[in-house]
Amino acid sequence: MTAAILTMTGIALFALAVSLSGKREIRKKQKAYMEKKFGTVPSKTEFDENIRNYYDTFADASGVDEITWNDLSMDAVFCRLNQCDTSAGEEILYYQLHREALSEEEYEQLERKIKAARKEENRRDIEKELMKIGKSKGAYFIPSYMDALEEYQMKNAWIYQVLQILFFIVLAAFLLFPVTVTGIILCTVIGINLALYAVLKMRYEIEIQMIGTAVGILRCGNQLVRKKEVACLYPELKEGLENLQKVTRSVTLLQTQKYGAFSGDIFGIVLDYILGVTMWQIVTYNRVIKRLERNAADYMLVYRSIGEMDMTISIASFRQSVPWCCQPEFQEKQSMEMEEIYHPLLEHPVENSLKLERNCIITGSNASGKSTFIKAVAVSAILAQTIHTCTARSMKLPKCQVITSMSVKDDLSAGESYFIREIKYLKRILDSLSEERTTLCVVDEILRGTNTGERIRASTAILKYLSDKKCIAFVATHDKELTELLAGKYENYHFSEEIGEEDIYFSYKIKEGPSTSQNAIKLLEFADFPKEIIEKAKENIG
Repeated sequence: MTAAILTMTGIALFALAVSLSGKREIRKKQKAYMEKKFGTVPSKTEFDENIRNYYDTFADASGVDEITWNDLSMDAVFCRLNQCDTSAGEEILYYQLHREALSEEEYEQLERKIKAARKEENRRDIEKELMKIGKSKGAYFIPSYMDALEEYQMKNAWIYQVLQILFFIVLAAFLLFPVTVTGIILCTVIGINLALYAVLKMRYEIEIQMIGTAVGILRCGNQLVRKKEVACLYPELKEGLENLQKVTRSVTLLQTQKYGAFSGDIFGIVLDYILGVTMWQIVTYNRVIKRLERNAADYMLVYRSIGEMDMTISIASFRQSVPWCCQPEFQEKQSMEMEEIYHPLLEHPVENSLKLERNCIITGSNASGKSTFIKAVAVSAILAQTIHTCTARSMKLPKCQVITSMSVKDDLSAGESYFIREIKYLKRILDSLSEERTTLCVVDEILRGTNTGERIRASTAILKYLSDKKCIAFVATHDKELTELLAGKYENYHFSEEIGEEDIYFSYKIKEGPSTSQNAIKLLEFADFPKEIIEKAKENIG
């Protein structure tokens, strides 16, 4: 008997030593990662659709719409910003980038939080806790999970409580009367509990993972709120946690789901079996679900606070990683002024400056930089109002709705041609106009889906209509006729190029006035098209 006890003790100590060694190695890697990543370009460039969950669950209809989001490749912009350590941080950042302009008080609070995130000592302490939450797959569904908790309770929960009580009764009987009969009964109860635990864990694997991560977030919150600066900057965090104390008592047991059989942690595997035999994790899961259901609003308050904390570290990192950036200056005047603005997705961007008193038409030849520039303006306008950051030396603008019509595609499944889709995009812009707020309207190649004559007439009518509204319009086009027909209502700017004998050079710098150059045929020549095509094209021009 003594030998068996010593053997079991030795195995337990060995498992514990292996577990602690593994955790030390993980912490070492995390520390190196934290030191390296801040102020650098994120390595992850692929967008995970699960990040949308909080936005899809709680967002209203206002803010950046899906067409504008896709036109501006905002998924890629999000990835460029994203240095979050948690799924909550990624979800709150994605949600934040869709929001309308914030209040001045909210911008002041955001700046204080970003300033705190820039302090290396504070940031590292916070990130150590955030990394304990991490980005497990199930964690991304916590917002929708919390929104429908009643649907995730296990049925017949009383049976599992009975089996738990029965196990401890039989175990006590065996310890008091270690005979064959009590041993057989104990083994039978253990077998039943383990089998049922395995079935339930398989059936509710995602839910158990999510609830484990959910209470892990509370545990992280309790550690973070002890820091004076965090408590000062995030008072709502402490408020939410105070109402969830009974839930956090179950944190340790539910967190063990992260260190189960699939993790390779021996200590976690042993503990997982113990939880199965005692039915403790299953009973605790049901108890926590009921408590969370009663305090769902408080939980989401904590979730948002921790996500926002993670988000502000990403914003601070982004600001340090770009060539330069600024905080926007919002004004009532319906005009825009930007100095050395550039697109954040370009590795080697070319900056441009522009002071715009009214709407503008931007002309220029192919590949000269028109589309990139107007996208840079629209992206900076969104970042200005959502994360109080512009990729420019300085930027003045009114608080505005940003709406675009750029990357139009036909929809074969709906039976809609390119032109039908385009006029729907443009009609949506007209419907969004309001006298209560300014609209920043960005259109690339207006009505290119129809013939030249109708395009010029219809485009002129639409742009005249926009000029009389509370709207700042950026319109990129090849149609030089529009610059003449809309003189006095739209300012004119252009991008151009220098054409040599064997090459073409683009400066990507915006210039005043309409474009006077064309380069389509020259580009065909440089691409080595057949001479017959080139000559015919030149004849048609003449």
